[in-house]
Amino acid sequence: MELQRNLDGIRRRGLGLVAISYDPVETLKAFADRYGIEYPLLSDVGSETIRGYGLLNTAATGDQAGIPHPGTFVVDRKGRVVERFFEGAYQERFTANSILVQLDGPQPGGAGGRTITTPHLSVSVRASDAVVAPGERFSLVLDVVPGPGMHVYAPGQTGYIPMTFKVAQTDAYELHPIRYPEAETYLFKPLNERVKVYQKPVRLVQDVTLSLSPDMRARAAAEGATLSIVGTLQYQACDDAVCYLPTDVPLEWTLHLTKIESPERRR
Repeated sequence: MELQRNLDGIRRRGLGLVAISYDPVETLKAFADRYGIEYPLLSDVGSETIRGYGLLNTAATGDQAGIPHPGTFVVDRKGRVVERFFEGAYQERFTANSILVQLDGPQPGGAGGRTITTPHLSVSVRASDAVVAPGERFSLVLDVVPGPGMHVYAPGQTGYIPMTFKVAQTDAYELHPIRYPEAETYLFKPLNERVKVYQKPVRLVQDVTLSLSPDMRARAAAEGATLSIVGTLQYQACDDAVCYLPTDVPLEWTLHLTKIESPERRR
């Protein structure tokens, strides 16, 4: 269902989409008819393709025997795998928009989409997805642009306050390690000091997986349910003459919740 919600955006990027499942053809057809799935759902009889890719989840038994470790391959026009995104738990998934963010930028239609301006920089705030379900992994994205002549300190720089993207942790979701861009080396001539900084626009991405707990499942199934996530961007900025006081920028995202929908397994 998440892929169907974002199918137009995937196609606008010049990408195709196909899903491979161990479910029988009749199960996939019933699911596609019920929910209006418009992309191909392929039935991997006996999980032969899943085994061929080395993705069989050998810990799964009973009705779940034959399932793969969940993942997404991005394949170019020559059939070569250029990216892959995998999770350990079979019910957890990267959203399509989260994958697109990591490939080449945030997509329209996500949550947030506002810009905050301080005396030292501007930061565009959005989430990859406006609607999320339990088990989905989505992205909180900050595009930070230092002001003219400004630099902010990068993680690992001592003696100054480095830029840090912090999200408040709750039982509603899991936070994954944040990815910080590679820093530049800046020479502060008055002190002959070389420091790690960001002077050009940088993107910070915090991946979040929504909990699969019974409480979150029940909450997501309620009509009109939402989830608020709060965080902070902390930084210290300097120009060629002045270092300014550290600054905290409050951040917030409000996402709509939806319940999990999946094919009903029939053997």
